[in-house]
Amino acid sequence: MSPSSTSPKTTPEALPKKCGNPSCPSKSSDDSQSNLKTCARCMTVAYCSPKCQASAWPTHKSQCRPQNYILKFQLHPGDIVNPPVERTLSCPAHYSFYVLHLALQTAFGWATTHSFDFAVLDPDYKPRASETGNPLLDLIEMTERMSMPGNEGRDPLAPREYLLRVVDAAPDSPFSGIDRMHEGKRRHPETVEKDSSQYLLYKFFEDKKYQGKQMVYTYDFGDNWEHYMTIVGRAPPTDDFICLDGKGHGVAEDVGAWMGWEELKEAYRAKKPTKEQKDRRRWFENQASNSDPKGLSGDCVEWFDKDAINKALPVMWDRFNAMADEAEQQRKMLDKVLKGRGMGNPTAMDTSRKNKK
Repeated sequence: MSPSSTSPKTTPEALPKKCGNPSCPSKSSDDSQSNLKTCARCMTVAYCSPKCQASAWPTHKSQCRPQNYILKFQLHPGDIVNPPVERTLSCPAHYSFYVLHLALQTAFGWATTHSFDFAVLDPDYKPRASETGNPLLDLIEMTERMSMPGNEGRDPLAPREYLLRVVDAAPDSPFSGIDRMHEGKRRHPETVEKDSSQYLLYKFFEDKKYQGKQMVYTYDFGDNWEHYMTIVGRAPPTDDFICLDGKGHGVAEDVGAWMGWEELKEAYRAKKPTKEQKDRRRWFENQASNSDPKGLSGDCVEWFDKDAINKALPVMWDRFNAMADEAEQQRKMLDKVLKGRGMGNPTAMDTSRKNKK
């Protein structure tokens, strides 16, 4: 998220030319019309004075909606190439980051089986130099940090990697996945955390302390699918997310990070695939949680269907609610089995996110 794109402005051609107060006493004056100030919320009308804005507010109030943010997300830029995988969405400003998460799951074709967060990178972050000089011990230390549960997180003396994390606050839900144990390495005592179901998009984008900073949407803390965000501009307000553009076939869930995705594409390019490459193909076409029977041969690796995404976005809640219902039924069945074995009710989960915007 470059500094030049964090605070997009309405283009001069789109700015109102006259005072938005129908009863403005100075409409005939060129001087007053040359000093118009645009409504900061909707950016569709302007006024020549605070008095005119106050006078017009009772009429304008019902029409004053914040403009959408046009956000481009690119998956591992520089690592995933030929083709890159990216999506550009027009995002209603009044929705929460949790709803943005669901929209991105829909647009990228993810299966929503893992954890996520939106994190603002600390520009001063520098990885701590190895304290042992022993690669094996360093790996053990890193693994221990990754497995830290709850709020334990990193050593307070370790460098802070994120200024802000917008997190899925539910301790266990149908959408939080099974890899929350990896979250410990992302926490830090000095990193601010926000509940994604409560933190609204416009609250973040209008906060000056985060402007000019890079935000990354990370899905699956095991494979660490990093979607780098850029603000492209603003658009008229809408009730739903809209996919405006994109490139590349959606990535296979649990393929083994971006390196695994590149290896899978290479398996489809191979003229004489090895047994391992054939196995990779069969896995993607039949077993992956977001499998595609068509595979990635030829032009299939470029496949991007904007129309299909835009049909799915307005009804995405139907899909996620169905997933929640299915997960709840599975939980009840498992609880019944475990209770029969005298193991209590260890699988209770928080389903409060259902239908929550």
